[in-house]
Amino acid sequence: MGNTNGSYDNEKEEKHAPPVSGLTVITAVLFITGEMTGSGVLALPKAVKDAGWIVGIFLIFMCAGISSFTGTVLGRCWTLLRENKPELRGHCADPYPTIGFNTFGKPGKIIVNISVYFTLYGVCVVLLLIASGNVQSLLSQVNVDMSLCYWVMIIGGALAPFCWLKSPKDFWPIALGATVTTVIACILIFIQAMMDVEKAHNATVAHIEQGEVFERGFETFFLAFGMILFCFGGMAAFPTIQADMREPSRFPKAVIVAMASILCMYIPVGAAGFAVYGDLVADNIFDSLTQGPMKSVATVLITMHLVFAYVIIQNPLSQVFEMPLNLPDEFGLKRVLVRTSITVVVIFTAESCPRFGHILALVGGSAVTLNTFVFPSIFFWKITRMHGKEWEGAYSGISAELSTAKDSTVAWTMPKWEIPLHVIIITIGVIGGVSATYSAIRGITDPTAFVPPCYVN
Repeated sequence: MGNTNGSYDNEKEEKHAPPVSGLTVITAVLFITGEMTGSGVLALPKAVKDAGWIVGIFLIFMCAGISSFTGTVLGRCWTLLRENKPELRGHCADPYPTIGFNTFGKPGKIIVNISVYFTLYGVCVVLLLIASGNVQSLLSQVNVDMSLCYWVMIIGGALAPFCWLKSPKDFWPIALGATVTTVIACILIFIQAMMDVEKAHNATVAHIEQGEVFERGFETFFLAFGMILFCFGGMAAFPTIQADMREPSRFPKAVIVAMASILCMYIPVGAAGFAVYGDLVADNIFDSLTQGPMKSVATVLITMHLVFAYVIIQNPLSQVFEMPLNLPDEFGLKRVLVRTSITVVVIFTAESCPRFGHILALVGGSAVTLNTFVFPSIFFWKITRMHGKEWEGAYSGISAELSTAKDSTVAWTMPKWEIPLHVIIITIGVIGGVSATYSAIRGITDPTAFVPPCYVN
């Protein structure tokens, strides 16, 4: 069995003709940006306040840097698998769990499945809650007074038909809409915050010093860390986006460009929101902005993003339930029933826990840390050490039609300087994730902050 060794820093040519259709680097950037931004950016000013402005801004930069690195690493994992496994060069409904299976067998696939789909499920709930809250806030200005609980059902039901589309490449205009609306909304939020400076200062806004944050206890700090982690929680959908690209090996470029774009939106909103409103900043930055046309337009735009992102993110969640049922690729009643059922479950969860902040921190602290900080490094470390019979073992778990793939394998080597970096990333993820998850659970179960379910209240 021949080996071709080389650093993963050098991009490889695709060894097969690219498909006629599929995502380009630009459309992949739109999907990454569209599904990662939106709900998280609204909570960033509050997270910066709770973490302290110095540490908060640092955490945003740190998470962006780590997400860029681990996103490219995860992309290399998928590219290497496709180079060595011909059957993965077509459409793959669950690429992230497939990476887990080919590195650590069935246990790896099960763990990844649980983490990835808990993330996607939690994000869908958060998106639906925030979108419903925004619609409620907008229509209350024209004397349409309706409970958030009703808006959750209305908006969730209205989005159900859009979730019947097959895969990301079928609805790239939605990704474009999600990205454009977020960019414009972030600009408007920043401008409105700057216009509120004089009013905020007249109200004697207090700004917490970094030392005071730790005096309040670490629970609030780690809740903030969980919220910031959530803002970079799109890693679960990365392999699905990469699998739909014309040239999947170019995915790392899309990740880097997307993360830079996301950072350009997160930093101004996070920093300006805290700088202007200080300790008075709300969980949702919209609740701190002065009422006016600019706030209304920004609310409409970010709500449009949320519904676009909901459609993008529910897609991979739906596909994992369709695989065991062997549903045909063609549109049909079975797909409608499965995906509508998932929408109903998401709506029920949102009705059960209508306070989005703690759900956001729980998902960010638990599953997002695994998907973003832990799994990519561990999987890449394992793949770079797979040779000969190990690849044959990986093949045998998926398909018997792989004899042609065993004639030659492609391998990457991990530079020695990179090993400590992976260890540091995993350590940060584990410690921060466990602490943030604990803090979020404490917050959800706190009797003083408990919000009863819609069907009880």
